[in-house]
Amino acid sequence: MARPSKQFKKFAASGKLKETIKSRRSHQQARRKSEDQRTQRAKQRGAPKDEGAVEADDDEEDEDEDAEKDARSVSRGGKAGGVAKTVEELFGGQLGGEDDEGSELEELSDEEDDEDEEEEDDEEEEDGELDEAAMKKAMKDLAKKDPEFFKYLEENDRDLLDFQAAGPSKSKKKAAEEESEDEDMEDSEEDAEEGESDDEDDEEDEQMEVEDSKTSVTMKMLRQWQEGMLKQHSVRSLRKTLLAFRAAAHMNEDDADEGNGLATKYSIDSAQVFNKLVITALKFTPVVLAHHIPFKNQPNGRIKLSQPKQTKTIASLNRLVLSHFSTLLHLIKSLPSNNVEEAGGMLGMAVGESSKLLPWVMGGRKHVRAYLKVLLDLWSSASDNVRIASFLAIRKLFLAGDDAIKDLCLRNTYRALLPPLRHTSAHTLPSINLTKNTAATLFALDPQRSYTHAFGFIRMLAVHLRNVVRSSTTGKAGENGEAFRAVYNWQFVHCIDFWSQVLAGACSEDVEKGVDSALRPLIYPLTQIALGVVRLLPSSRYFPLRFHILHSLLRIISKTNTYIPLSPFLLEILDSSEFRRTQPKKSTLKPLDLEYIIRAPAAYPKTRVYQESLADELVFLLGAYHAVLSTSIAFPEMALPVTVALKRHIKRGTAGAPKVQNQIKTLVEKLEATGKWVEGKRRNVAFSPRDRGEVKRFLEGVGEEASPLGAWMRTVRKVREGKRREVERALREEVESESESD
Repeated sequence: MARPSKQFKKFAASGKLKETIKSRRSHQQARRKSEDQRTQRAKQRGAPKDEGAVEADDDEEDEDEDAEKDARSVSRGGKAGGVAKTVEELFGGQLGGEDDEGSELEELSDEEDDEDEEEEDDEEEEDGELDEAAMKKAMKDLAKKDPEFFKYLEENDRDLLDFQAAGPSKSKKKAAEEESEDEDMEDSEEDAEEGESDDEDDEEDEQMEVEDSKTSVTMKMLRQWQEGMLKQHSVRSLRKTLLAFRAAAHMNEDDADEGNGLATKYSIDSAQVFNKLVITALKFTPVVLAHHIPFKNQPNGRIKLSQPKQTKTIASLNRLVLSHFSTLLHLIKSLPSNNVEEAGGMLGMAVGESSKLLPWVMGGRKHVRAYLKVLLDLWSSASDNVRIASFLAIRKLFLAGDDAIKDLCLRNTYRALLPPLRHTSAHTLPSINLTKNTAATLFALDPQRSYTHAFGFIRMLAVHLRNVVRSSTTGKAGENGEAFRAVYNWQFVHCIDFWSQVLAGACSEDVEKGVDSALRPLIYPLTQIALGVVRLLPSSRYFPLRFHILHSLLRIISKTNTYIPLSPFLLEILDSSEFRRTQPKKSTLKPLDLEYIIRAPAAYPKTRVYQESLADELVFLLGAYHAVLSTSIAFPEMALPVTVALKRHIKRGTAGAPKVQNQIKTLVEKLEATGKWVEGKRRNVAFSPRDRGEVKRFLEGVGEEASPLGAWMRTVRKVREGKRREVERALREEVESESESD
């Protein structure tokens, strides 16, 4: 059976249905009146009944029969031609629209109306009684044939079924005839507005009833739920706790209870109860789930759930834990994440406890993707303790997931790492280093799988560099151009440094085990990209960027035992115009910290301050580079060209100011001392240079600190670390003073 259309329901609810029926009934009575008057005139004149009247009577009978058929068709779900047609079909053809016979009212004279007035009134009363009886009969038939629609009419418009109003008295009829059409329209509009206001009032009343029916969570209720979950592992107590937790997670939202399926019977009225409820939901949920759905941690990090007997309970628990996990993600996203003093705070605890639910949510791939996205957002932008908690959760997800999840973690971790790298400063660099270090450890967990992703991302760096090199042939990559900025930026420098950490970390572990890492073949392309960036723009303002790149390559050399010739790129700095002047320009500029810049400000080149800053970094890198090579059997031959070049600069006086020359002289002395030390060690060897195995085992187990250069570099590193701590302390004090002033 077809239900009433929405258009008819809206029409009936607006209150216009009753007035439509009333107007059509009055029109029908007027039509009958005209027909009766015409018949009476014919009798008075002695004329036979005209064919039109006979046809009208026959039409009335046919209309009655058609009305019954139409009512049956409506009740059975027949097609309705709009609201007016539906009403017409429901109550019969007598409520039909105007026809041509209605126009004959204009032909009646006033005299004939006065003569037959009494007879007309009697006939109208009889017709009203007949109409009322017919309506009652039609509605009884409707109640039998279509009880659902009859019930709908009872609920929405009870006055429509009250047929005593169908036959109004003569006085009411006259009063109704005196009302104008404008007043009828105003009344219908007012009824429609009243209907809308009534609906709004009903909705507000329902919302007030829902709010009044909510139960306020108390500490006593929480203790009862905790006791039930701990002692009996009660699923019922867990469900109540999670419902209250959902109410707490959405308590500050205006539309939390409207149409989203988030309405609960609980409300939280105090901050103490809120904190206790969140802790209870986070701490106790894994305990109850582990009791009903146990799991085992496999050696490879994967998680295997047991198969319990009560499948119905397990199915309900699975739905419950997925719903709770979605609520937990919503809570994590709504908590503040940039609070520096947030150690042990709500967000860090929520992130840490969320990873304990992984055994039961790994099957919901949609929830896992949403969880990973939330963790990566926090890992790349939150405070340090939240970053660490987020990374530990990502690492656990990586180990517990299948191959698809592992690929998802690796790919999205690198993508989340890139945006913060653009904004590097003294305040953001510690957090950036933290994210790079943690991401590098994630790639080192599975070198075989990481190789595919690392190869693709390193290739992207090579494509960027190739495009810039091609632009340089057309003269667009100069310092005043824009093409070189595609690689001469913080993001590109950090990417090279990150992949150097990944390769150094993965290959160093395999070197200790005596095997080759799966990531080792990527050392060569990364090195070529890094050296290409160094050669791209030999401007003295970008010497700080060169130092950053060479630091990354030095890490690869020290961790992977790979020889990369870095000394030529360092000696080029001595050949630049910055060191050819023995008397550089004097200035009152502050010392330049090269750790936080890749491009020197325009005021620093050709100044003593800039020259001394470059000399400190140059001497440190040359010393650190040769200290790594100090245990090699070929160290005297590798250090000889560098020693000769440094002595030549000192002799010519092109090594800079006297302070810079003293630093370079000290480095030369340490290089010569280390060369003599290695020569003394290799005098007693009994193998030839072609015996590669013995060459690799030369001074095996001896650290670089044992050489004169290595011992000196250890002292230099301590001094640099002390200066770095002072700078970081000053930065922290500056941040604290700014926060206090705000």
